[in-house]
Amino acid sequence: MMSPSEEKRIIAMVDSFTKTVARNFSRNLKRAKANAEKHYSDEPVDYFLETLSHDDRYPSDYFVLYADELSCVVYSETLYKALRSLPDKQRKVLLFDFWGALPDGEIAKRMEVTTRTVYNLRQRAFQAIRTFYEQESSEP
Repeated sequence: MMSPSEEKRIIAMVDSFTKTVARNFSRNLKRAKANAEKHYSDEPVDYFLETLSHDDRYPSDYFVLYADELSCVVYSETLYKALRSLPDKQRKVLLFDFWGALPDGEIAKRMEVTTRTVYNLRQRAFQAIRTFYEQESSEP
């Protein structure tokens, strides 16, 4: 049998050991959390996929329209068909305006018309495209 002093000594040793283990475990958890926070970002996975990935583009994925020397890439087949259905002058005004980012004065100079004519052609083109989309959406 153990003496009461030996029993107290063993209890003190177990107590000390238990406290040391708990303290070290707590420190390890804090270190692991700090390390995880250092290397972990709150950014969603979709953001990383969006920024780090890329879409493969093939020539069959898009359509090209030309206005003089300006080539315009269109990714929507419906918009491509709508633009192709326009008269040549209306299509050129839209291509110069949206793809070429040219001001009306420059478009008028290139097409040898007045700026008011450029405005009228653009408005007619918008109306024709609107009508084209309405007809497309009404078809089954």
